[in-house]
Order: sequence, then structure tokens, then C-alpha cells
Amino acid sequence: MSTQQIVVPSKPGVLETPQAPLVSTFVAVLLGSSLVEFNEILFPPKLTTLNFWALIAVYYGAFATWFGITTSSRGRAYTDTFLARLWLTLGVMMLIAYLGLMFFAVRATDSFIYYMWGWVAVFVLYETNYYARYRDLRLPEPLGLCAIHGSLALVAAIIYSIWATAFPPVPTIFVFIAFGIIASYRSLLRVRHTWQDVPHGRKLQMEIK
Repeated sequence: MSTQQIVVPSKPGVLETPQAPLVSTFVAVLLGSSLVEFNEILFPPKLTTLNFWALIAVYYGAFATWFGITTSSRGRAYTDTFLARLWLTLGVMMLIAYLGLMFFAVRATDSFIYYMWGWVAVFVLYETNYYARYRDLRLPEPLGLCAIHGSLALVAAIIYSIWATAFPPVPTIFVFIAFGIIASYRSLLRVRHTWQDVPHGRKLQMEIK
């Protein structure tokens, strides 16, 4: 007796997604070159610099996003529609936004107002990407979870901006707040993905005698 798995797609006419290889190549070049550029900051004599922790938060978010895109692309086939091209483009734009965050993280010792607002931009791109993907494929997307953490990032950026204007100097705790928000979001997203059945297709177990 043998068992054969057959995957029945939920949407006819889909094409193999180009997202995973495209994003993987882009991330490899982007993050690989940035590791060389920020080598002195990422590997300092002491792990106490503000730039170090700001960069660590960005790298965590960037790599987690890369893994998330690669994982979700297995269950969300590319349909070659306007919306599909849109959410694919937004996925690449998210990684470009992370590149901008790296730039602002390096300058965090001077001011990290752009760093804080950069996280808001990242969550806006996340939410827009999820919405376009939902409209295209009609599959569950973490819109609520993203909106909650995006709102937290917005509140943190607003508080930082007010504090920096009215009560300088600003405590460095804001860097760790940004880290906590992205770490919470990616961790909860991972838990959601682990425990939720993604309805991109149903696997039928067929016993052949």
C-alpha cells in the first residue's frame, strides 16, 4: 500500500510565483552589501552603541520579512494580474524601506526621528501589501495584527517627535521600543502562520492498493 499526495489548487489558472527567487536575489545583494558597509557598527568592541541596537532591529525585521515572503509565496500563487504585480512590487518596496532604515540607524546617535518614522512607513507598506494580496487572492491576511503594530509604531514616532522638540535630549529607550514592536509583530505573525491552516489548496491523501 502506498500513499500519494495530490495538491488541488483553490484558484484555476495560477502561475508559478516569481516572488521567492526575485526577493531572495534582491535580499542577498541588499543585506550582503550592507553587512560589509556596516561591519564596524555591527561588530563593535562593545555592544553598547545606539547604532548597533538600531541596526539589529532593522536586520531582524528585514530577515524576518524575507523568510515570511518566502513562506507565504508557497501558498499564494502569482496570478499575473494588476493586483498581483502590485503586491509583488510592494514586497520589494518593503525591503527598500528597510535599506532606508539602515541608513537612519547608522545616524541614530545624532537623531533618530527619521528612524522612528521609517518604521511607520514599513508598516504602511506591510498593510498595503496585505490588502492588495487579499483583494487579489481572497485569502486570509494579517490585516488586523499589522494595523495594531503599525498604530503602536505611529504612536511611538509621534511621542518621540514631541519629546525631541519639547524635552531634549530624548532617551534611547525609543530604539528598544521600535525593536519590541517589530519583534512582537513578527513573532505573533509566525505563531499565526504555525497554527492557522492556509486555505491555498487542500491535500488529499489517496491510498493506492
